[in-house]
Amino acid sequence: MSRARTLSATVLTGILLAGFPLLAIARHSYIEDQDIRFSVPSNISPRADVENFDIWSDINKLDLDQLSGPDGFLRGQTIYVHFSMGPDTIAYPFAVTTQRPDNLDQKVFVIRGKVTGREDNNLIIRYNFETFLPSKKIKQLVHNAPSAPAMVELAVSDQGIARLFAVEIDGQKYPYRKIEVPEALEGFTQ
Repeated sequence: MSRARTLSATVLTGILLAGFPLLAIARHSYIEDQDIRFSVPSNISPRADVENFDIWSDINKLDLDQLSGPDGFLRGQTIYVHFSMGPDTIAYPFAVTTQRPDNLDQKVFVIRGKVTGREDNNLIIRYNFETFLPSKKIKQLVHNAPSAPAMVELAVSDQGIARLFAVEIDGQKYPYRKIEVPEALEGFTQ
C-alpha cells in the first residue's frame, strides 16, 4: 500500500514540476494587452561567457527630479513607473509610485519594476525584460555593430508586467521568441 502511495506521489510531483515551465511559457505568451515601444540608445550588449544579452535603456535609470511622485524609495521595493505615449509610439516616463493606479487613460500605462539601487536622486530599476537570449542573427548583429541604433518593443499587461516583444536594430525588426501556432492537422477542427 505504501509503495502505491509513493509511486502516485512521485508521478504527481513529476506532473507538477513539468507543468510549471509550461505555465510560465503560457503566461509569457498571454501578456499582450498593449504594445509599447521605446528607444534603447545603443545599449544591447552580450554578457561575458554567457549566451544572454542585456538591454539597458533610459527607463532603467530615472531622475526623480524630473518625475512626479514620492522620492523615498528603497532597494528591493516594487514600484510602478507611469508612462505616456509620445510620437511614433515611443513611451516616456512621467511619474513613479508604489501603488498601481486603478483607472488609466488609454494613452497612459504603468510598468511594474523593482528598485535595484540609487545614485543621488537617480533611481535604478529592473523591469524583468532586460535580459534575453537572442537568436543567432541578433547575436551576429550586436557583435558586428555594437553601436547600432536599437529600439525595444514591449507588450505590457494591465497589471503592469512587461515582456520583450521585439528588438529593432538598424531599422530591422526581429521578433523575440515568437511562438508559431501550427495549422490544424487534417481531419481535426480548430
